[in-house]
Amino acid sequence: MAEHIRTKQQQQDMLLQHDQAIHNMSEQMQQIHEMLRTVLANQAQHPNREHQERQEIDREVENDGEQRRHTPRGVKLDFPHFRGEDPAGWVFKVHHYFSFYQTPNAQKLLMASYHMEGEALTWYQDAIDTGQFTDWPTFTEALQLRFGSTAYDDPMESLTRLKQHSTVAVYKAQFESLSNRLKGLSDNHKLSCFLSGLKDDIRLPLRLLKPANLNIAFSLAKIQEEFWVSTRRNAKPWADRNSYQSTTGNQWSAPNTSTTQPPKSPNPMRRVLPSHMDDKRKRGLCFHCDEKWHLGHVCKSPKIYFLQAADQNTEDKGEEVFYDSTDMTETAPPTTLEGPTITLNALTGTPCPKTMRLHGHIGNASVLILVDTGSTHNFLDPSIVTKANLPINSQSKLQVQVANGAVVETLGSCDEIDTRIQGVCFKPSYFVLPLAGCDGVLGIQWLASLGSINWNFSALQMQFQWEGKSVWFKGLQLQQTSFLDCHKMFLNSCYHGKGLILQLQATPTLLSNEVNHPELKQVLSEFTQVFKEPTGLPPMRSHDHRIILKEGTSPISTRPYRYPFYQKSEIEKIVAELLKTGVIRPSSSPFSSPVLLVRKADGSWRLCVDYRALNQEMVKDKFSIPVIDELLDELHRAAVFLKLDLRSGYHQIR
Repeated sequence: MAEHIRTKQQQQDMLLQHDQAIHNMSEQMQQIHEMLRTVLANQAQHPNREHQERQEIDREVENDGEQRRHTPRGVKLDFPHFRGEDPAGWVFKVHHYFSFYQTPNAQKLLMASYHMEGEALTWYQDAIDTGQFTDWPTFTEALQLRFGSTAYDDPMESLTRLKQHSTVAVYKAQFESLSNRLKGLSDNHKLSCFLSGLKDDIRLPLRLLKPANLNIAFSLAKIQEEFWVSTRRNAKPWADRNSYQSTTGNQWSAPNTSTTQPPKSPNPMRRVLPSHMDDKRKRGLCFHCDEKWHLGHVCKSPKIYFLQAADQNTEDKGEEVFYDSTDMTETAPPTTLEGPTITLNALTGTPCPKTMRLHGHIGNASVLILVDTGSTHNFLDPSIVTKANLPINSQSKLQVQVANGAVVETLGSCDEIDTRIQGVCFKPSYFVLPLAGCDGVLGIQWLASLGSINWNFSALQMQFQWEGKSVWFKGLQLQQTSFLDCHKMFLNSCYHGKGLILQLQATPTLLSNEVNHPELKQVLSEFTQVFKEPTGLPPMRSHDHRIILKEGTSPISTRPYRYPFYQKSEIEKIVAELLKTGVIRPSSSPFSSPVLLVRKADGSWRLCVDYRALNQEMVKDKFSIPVIDELLDELHRAAVFLKLDLRSGYHQIR
């Protein structure tokens, strides 16, 4: 009975639970019905919204697929940095970057500011604080106003006034930078502006070819420029030396501008090539004429040489250029040399009675100045620079090419040096160059600053206006020096059995060996064993030097060379010193070798023995050749080098 009551109670509880679950489900179903009614009501009010949303979703999916299909794999663009230069070009690159990566507008300003540096970043920080821009379009406008061209800059005016002053490539780059700033300019207008700015030597031939567009005109201009440059390089006309006309009176004579006579052809120019020189040397002919060369030979047609500054890109290396004096009677058309020049009189010091030489002062130094219309620049001797204690700009150098191919480089320049000539002060600039016969050269660089000049070369007088005053300069009268051929001298000088022999020799200036510095004297006295002259043979060592000859070799005896008298006395002097120090001794050996004298860097002589004949009969020792790289590595970080070790390399083995 109790079991039955318990079971019935459980069944009643389960029924109550089922009733509660059914009630909950009824409420949920009621809510679902309410939601469905709301959705249906909305669809009734906007029947096309669902279709439009679906189309937008399909379009985005399609665009995303198209973008992925056309974007190459692995392509990565770097965001350009901006430092305040070329704002238009930077904005153009940034637009392409944003278009490639589909950058949202909200992120453009942030990315641009992250890649700004220097002056541009400083401007951005100040502008963002003051609220000058809030989005990308206003930012680009403010950027152009700050770093772009001013409102008064007219690119069209600059384009029409643009002229070629350098190469065609440089002119084309300048033209494109201006034409890109002009929107809507026609191609024909650009072509006309481009042709009008070219040089006449390039523009006129291009007008005849009638280029169709700008690219063709640029290509033709490059070809014409190369042809023009090659023609000028091969011609190299003689310089116009008549910039300042000389007169026999005090009146200035203007150059003849009459056009009744036809223009004369330029002077012929010949080049002596190295191969031509070798061929004439083998045949024993003169380099400049076809006659046999001998000691004292003089060409029937003298040559006139000139010096020209070396071009950095010149292609004429090792050639000798000269002009025939027989053809110099014709007047060459006015031309200009390419680069600075200087005459031979200024470099070699050859005296000429009709050159304009003036006495002057530079600082506390008295100088002899040559006024030279053949020199384009002013030059000053290094000795005057040292004497007057003038500052030298070693960065400003000039290369001067001699007619035989040698190149002389100036030591620097001295700018605006106070020069007083016959009581009148000037401030010319000089290039420092070793000169002979004069201390300074005043060329066209100085003469051009004087304006009109009245010049009388017969009286060596010049007149000009300087600082509102009339200035007269009187040149120095030099005694004329005559030269006589050696053969003619012997013929004209032999009277009553008497003879006269003269020989000219360049005597170098030797530095004095006297030591005046007290500290150096102390070092020399403290280490006398190191610096003293050797007085005998080197000490006995483990090995003595031996000369082993081949079997059957007879004594080697070579006759001595012929020496000039001044070398003969120098040889005797050096032999006497070697005998005194004990390095050599008198000998009657059948072996003998000639000696040679070689000039040292300090002007003294070095005695060298010619052992070539003896070396051919010797049994030569074999030594391993040192590696030069290892020797150079040993000098790493070495800053001081002495000559004591070099001197110790002589006379060390008996």
